[in-house]
Amino acid sequence: MGTTEQTESGRRGVVAFDVDGVFLRGLFLTRVASTTSAWIWIRTIWLGFLLKVGSIDVRKAVERAYSFQRGVPVKRILSVGDSVRLARGARELCTELRAAGYLVVLVSAGVPQQIVERIASHVGADGAYGVLLEESGGVFTGRLLGGRHSAHGKKEGLWRMLRERGLAWSDATVVVDDASNTEIVAAAWRSIGVNPEWRILRKADFVVYTRNLREILEFFPEGYTSGVTLRGTAILHEVFRKAIHSCSIVIPVLAASWKTPTLWLIGSVTVTYLMSEVMRLLGVAVPIFSSVTWRAMRPSEPRMIVVGPFLFGVGIFIAVAFFEPAAATVGVLVLAIGDSAAGLIGKTFGRTTLPYNPGKTVLGSLSLFAVGVLVAIFFVSVPWALLVGAVASLVESLPLGPSDNLLLPLATAGVVALALT
Repeated sequence: MGTTEQTESGRRGVVAFDVDGVFLRGLFLTRVASTTSAWIWIRTIWLGFLLKVGSIDVRKAVERAYSFQRGVPVKRILSVGDSVRLARGARELCTELRAAGYLVVLVSAGVPQQIVERIASHVGADGAYGVLLEESGGVFTGRLLGGRHSAHGKKEGLWRMLRERGLAWSDATVVVDDASNTEIVAAAWRSIGVNPEWRILRKADFVVYTRNLREILEFFPEGYTSGVTLRGTAILHEVFRKAIHSCSIVIPVLAASWKTPTLWLIGSVTVTYLMSEVMRLLGVAVPIFSSVTWRAMRPSEPRMIVVGPFLFGVGIFIAVAFFEPAAATVGVLVLAIGDSAAGLIGKTFGRTTLPYNPGKTVLGSLSLFAVGVLVAIFFVSVPWALLVGAVASLVESLPLGPSDNLLLPLATAGVVALALT
């Protein structure tokens, strides 16, 4: 699987999944700490933060976190594995990958070998590699055996499993999320980052933000047989994104009676979103905001802060703050309804792309033109409404990237303001 020709010929290899953060919903060591004491839980959380920002390496973080459990019965530590739920779609994903001819293995630099083996058995994986706990009389000594709890140790473990099966790194696809996987990402033929931290975000070949692991099938040729394809996933993402956009149709109604509170609402949500994006790059999830971002994310976006929603909020804020109510209403509604219609109709039914912007379709632009005219005609005469539709269609069709979220409401509101004067 080291070349395109090999992949297309149908050759299969190994798909290796990191356990913590990918297969498990919640970090294992954090769950273990929560069963001990509040102080140990806080110290473990702090170690996780230092690891995320790069102030401590994986090996040291895991060793310290486990040292807090010195004197705890090993059975008690292992029992925590029964309370940590698997990520949605994990078992189904393994079944479908194995049916397609891939070997599936699980690797971890923080989860005990016994638990990784138990999870592998549950999902039908072909191999398991986790950390080894040192015990004495059934009690954990606070120390780990060998070097499995490091990025290099994880790489060595995966390499051993590959060699045992007569495979090489060119046959490996790794699905990972955090810094403990940097070495296997560099070594493997292909890497997929799932809700990744910043260090993985920069290195992974593909990135997906999801709560359902089955969605990574979009990056496999066999995905279409299971109903998961790049086009299908893109349409689902677009539906969710435009549904969020459409929520802004209430803004003109709110602004008509409570303009200042509405501006505060728009501004606070926009700034909070920007802060949540900065935290996302550090691998820290902000409730609600991160979940929405993960679900709406396009595969091409997550390498940096996703500025589209931020510019969306800024565009609406400026339109409401500086234009008269009629002009602001048209600007907001054209963005909320028109842009949504253009995206959904264009991606679902559009076939003919624009010559100067292959990412947009003729049908999508016509849809936005129609919405722009229908919205504006309630406030201005027909010729001006046609101009609003034309300006909206032109702005949206240009290769501006996410900047159209800012320019679209301002341009259409400007045309209406000019017409009313």
